Amino acid sequence: MAFLYEPLKKDIKLDTFIKTMKAKRVLLFFWHGLGDLIMFLEPFRALREGNPEVHFDLGIVKGIGQEEVYPGAIGFTTDKDLDKLDYDVVAKIHFPMSEGQEEFTKGEFCCLHELGIPPVCGHVAKDMPTPNRIISLHFNITCLPGSCNPDEATAKKIWDEVIAAGCIPLESHFCHTFHNPVNTQFTFVNATVRGVVPRVSTLSGLLKASAAFIGVVSGNFHTAIATMPHNRIMLLEKDFTAPMFTKLPVARCDIKQYKEGTVLQWLKDLAL
Repeated sequence: MAFLYEPLKKDIKLDTFIKTMKAKRVLLFFWHGLGDLIMFLEPFRALREGNPEVHFDLGIVKGIGQEEVYPGAIGFTTDKDLDKLDYDVVAKIHFPMSEGQEEFTKGEFCCLHELGIPPVCGHVAKDMPTPNRIISLHFNITCLPGSCNPDEATAKKIWDEVIAAGCIPLESHFCHTFHNPVNTQFTFVNATVRGVVPRVSTLSGLLKASAAFIGVVSGNFHTAIATMPHNRIMLLEKDFTAPMFTKLPVARCDIKQYKEGTVLQWLKDLAL
């Protein structure tokens, strides 16, 4: 059985309470959002370092990915029966706002009013992974669209497979001076650069910042060849094939008879 403690509501703050109790196992129950969790990690570090003889665990909201911010955190789906957990102390951390003052950050305010330690703050999440999962897609060529562009149904399958791979699809189609009016935006596309001022440098910067490129043999494809690793480029082939344009071994995908799962498997193999 654990002693359930809410230091914000008590005169004795957590650090002093832990020492008084001679606690050896302590869970800090921190049921808050992503930003609060990131801000809390530095105060949590300071509390642990000030009590090296105590085993601390951090309880977070389960199911929203916060485990990626602090590996080893324990996910909870309820705040019920916390006193039945196998800890000496379970401390519910409220991490309150500090409206009306600018002397202390939210992290420092928690140190003073809940943890009872000298104020520290920061945005430190050194263990949080930062993979790039943005995939630039281009479905429309200016010249000969009938020979290159996928139909909407095929394009949607590709778009959906990017999402299924856990990636972020972004249509990299710029409406430049020679934009072909037949190249209308597909109805399923909900992330695009069509409204952005068209500049080659903007396109090349976008592609270089993308994890991969999937598209027809448009200017986007050739810019991708010039700026990206070739193993992260997939050409959507219809009447024109990759060897007509490059000797690099880029990935190739037949969109005349699209084999479902092709894009999904390629992205999985990239291990983004």
